[in-house]
Amino acid sequence: MLKSLRPAKLKWKWLMLFLMLTVGLVLGFWASRLEMKLTNQVDKSRISSQIKGEESVPVFSMPRQVVLTRTYVCGVTGEEKKEVRENTLEQILKPYAGWELVSVHPDYIVLHKEENDLAPICKENGYFGLSPDGFLTFFEGLPDYQKVIQTFYRINTDSMKASLSKEEIGHLYKGIRVHDLAEYNSILSTFSEFQRQIEPQ
Repeated sequence: MLKSLRPAKLKWKWLMLFLMLTVGLVLGFWASRLEMKLTNQVDKSRISSQIKGEESVPVFSMPRQVVLTRTYVCGVTGEEKKEVRENTLEQILKPYAGWELVSVHPDYIVLHKEENDLAPICKENGYFGLSPDGFLTFFEGLPDYQKVIQTFYRINTDSMKASLSKEEIGHLYKGIRVHDLAEYNSILSTFSEFQRQIEPQ
C-alpha cells in the first residue's frame, strides 16, 4: 500500500509545481503589461503637457538675475542687473514688455532694448565737436579731452566756413553742449550738409 501512495504523492508534487509555475508566469506577464500601460500613460501625459507648453518654460535655480542691456541713440550701451524671485521665464518676462530676449542661462537671463533717447552720461556731459582729423564727433566732456563717444563723418571745413559765421564755427571747435535728443538731432542735421563726400578711387 505504501508503494502505491508514493507515486500518487509524486504526482501531486509535480502537479503543484506545474500550477505554481503557471501562476507565476501569468502573474509576471500581467505585471509587465501593467507596467507598459503605466509607462505609456506617463509618456502621453508628458507629450500632452509639452504641446500645451507646460514644460517648455524653463525653471531656474537660485539665485536668479535679469541682466538688462540698453543701447542708446548716442552709441552708449548700459547694463543693469536685477534679482528676481519668479521661477518661470514667463513670470520673469512679464514686467519687460518691449524688451528682446537675448539669451537664457541656468541662473540668469539677458534682455536688450534699443532706447530712442540719449544715455544719461550723454545728457549730463555730451558735446559735439571736431576730431583732430576733421570728423564730426560726439564727446564726453569738451573736445579737448578727446573722450570720444561716437564718430560720424568728415566735415568739409571749406564749405562750412563759407556758409557759417565765425562764431558758429568757433562753437563747434570748442564744443557744442547737448542736453537732450532734440538738440542732438538738430546739430547732426545742421552739419550733415557739410559732410565731405568720399571721392571714388
